[in-house]
Amino acid sequence: MSESIKRHKAAIRRTEHSLPVKCMVRDQLVTTDRVMFDYGCGHGDDLTGLQASGITCYGFDPAFRPDAPKIASPVVNLGFVLNVIEDVDERSTTLKDAWELAEQVLCVAARIIVSDQSGGDVEYGDGVLTRIGTFQKYYTQAELRQYLEDALGQECFPAAPGVYYIFRDKELKSTYLASKYRRRIAAPRKRIAEVRYEEHRDILDALIEAITELGRLPEPDEFAASEPVIEVFGSLKRAFALIRRVTSDDDWEVVRKQRSEDLLVYLALANFGRRPKFSELSLKFQRDVKAFFTSYKNACEEADQLMFRAGDPMEIDAACQRSPIGRLCPNSLWIHECVRDQLEPLLRIYEGCARAYIGSVEDANLIKIHRVSGKVSYLACPTFETDPHPITTETTKIWLRTLRVGFYETESRNNPPLLDRKDQMLAAEDERRAKFERLTKQEFKHGLIHEGDDFLTRAVWQGNLQMLGFSHRGHRLVKSSQTSAKPKVVLPKRCSKLGVGKRIGGAVYVHRQYEDVLREAVATAKATLPSGFSYTVIKHNELNGNVSFIHCPDFDTADEPSTGDYAVVRSDGSIKLHRALADPYIYHHKWLFVAEDYQGFDVAQSQKRSAAWMSLDNVDKSLIGRASYWNKEVVPRLTQSPEDDWLRSEEVRKRLKLTTCELAHMREAGELQFKKQGNAYLYRPPASE
Repeated sequence: MSESIKRHKAAIRRTEHSLPVKCMVRDQLVTTDRVMFDYGCGHGDDLTGLQASGITCYGFDPAFRPDAPKIASPVVNLGFVLNVIEDVDERSTTLKDAWELAEQVLCVAARIIVSDQSGGDVEYGDGVLTRIGTFQKYYTQAELRQYLEDALGQECFPAAPGVYYIFRDKELKSTYLASKYRRRIAAPRKRIAEVRYEEHRDILDALIEAITELGRLPEPDEFAASEPVIEVFGSLKRAFALIRRVTSDDDWEVVRKQRSEDLLVYLALANFGRRPKFSELSLKFQRDVKAFFTSYKNACEEADQLMFRAGDPMEIDAACQRSPIGRLCPNSLWIHECVRDQLEPLLRIYEGCARAYIGSVEDANLIKIHRVSGKVSYLACPTFETDPHPITTETTKIWLRTLRVGFYETESRNNPPLLDRKDQMLAAEDERRAKFERLTKQEFKHGLIHEGDDFLTRAVWQGNLQMLGFSHRGHRLVKSSQTSAKPKVVLPKRCSKLGVGKRIGGAVYVHRQYEDVLREAVATAKATLPSGFSYTVIKHNELNGNVSFIHCPDFDTADEPSTGDYAVVRSDGSIKLHRALADPYIYHHKWLFVAEDYQGFDVAQSQKRSAAWMSLDNVDKSLIGRASYWNKEVVPRLTQSPEDDWLRSEEVRKRLKLTTCELAHMREAGELQFKKQGNAYLYRPPASE
């Protein structure tokens, strides 16, 4: 290891499980019955958390637990280790050592690139050096998979972005795959009573559960209660004949069809890696193939046809339009993640291709299937259940044609689209659906939403509700008691991660009084500033590590302070100085940059200023960052607000019948109350006038 590389600094303290451990717990690979070994455990926070849950686990780390033995275990975790090893040969050796210790499954996690922004990192070997002296090897999702499969000669299965499972135990692999592609099916209801059925209800109900699970009649070794059933009825087939008399043949055909579709989806998506030979399938899968398709060849041909159709945008568009589940928008179909297995096989395969590439996206509870553009998006909507019209806060998008991955933080948008018709995103039997559906019917009835519309923005919703005289009370539409009031403006929030600061995209802006919240990032960059450099605001770009120091001479005095000279310190330590622009950028919501107790200006008054301009319509949000547009197009409209009696120069001259020079003399003599707004003067004339 190069002396300049400080690997131990890459280990971070955790208050919750790391992503790979979360995945293994979720997928029931790490359980109280299965020991885990953490190869490269860092400070050991994952081990502490698992042990508190009654899970036996051990760990080794060359920096923090160098003397701990490397123990062969059913589950081995190699979490975010490969990406900090700068030596290519050592990286490969570490991977193979971890694989040798894995008795059943190895979980490998590494940092991946999820956007096109590489920032100002310095190239070092096949990775980058970070500003704190650690090495990081960044992979794309496809590169990581290829590297693991080439090094180990084994097929990999994605669990999440940058997380893969490699199975040594074939039975555990089959169980894992079955859980991914098999949906939960309710057993057919009994429609008539029969004396003989009632006499043997216990064993026959158990047989119903087994047939529902398999979609076919079980073999005796697949059903624990087969002996008592055969003893009473002579065979499982005869027992099932009785079951069919008290249920519905149509229901059993649906069960069979659904289980055969599950198998087709699995075989189609198996082509994403290497489809197993028939002899490599578990005995259960072999029996499924024979029961549903007669031969493996027939099953694979049907699966291939579905996979081929999944690559046709017109087929996907048609499938979205006919789907009985989902909120259909002009360019997409939105569903809740709990119903993806209820989509028709073609859409399950289409979405499954994205999941086979990226794995499961943490915190994503909505899926957006793009109808014609070849993309699938996974979105986080934390208030889906509680908010009648929630917003999404994060999006992970996969371009299936190019296998590109993008991540977007969307919570801070000024005027985001609000979700509607949430009931359509859920299954018919979902207990939440009735409440959501009642609201949807009310909104259709009163003309707030219309068939074929895309999602409406927050501003449009507020305007429509005000115009029609309604408001929301939970998931009910009620007549508003203040129909003449302006729509309520929802102010942005300070950065939740830091407790202070304004987040714009991947960057956070804070006033220098609160720069400590940025910790070592700003401390390291600040040391490179020229002596005497004055700054007011710090911008930390979390995507590329750059830190900007910005002088704002009127930060405390102007409602929207303007930017002056600024310095950008890149993550490699280099610095570039910039002069103030002739048409400077300005900052809105300056109160976000500071805490509530800031003394430089009236924080509450600044928040009122934000609410005032956000309530204006026809403001071009793409131009408001420039002082020229703001002062010309927005500020005059703010001064015309009925609750504000400050007037523009032209209006005061007309009201008081003054020339421009006379108005200036009165201002200079202190005979008129005035203030400066941008480059304009505003006046409050005497009440008697």
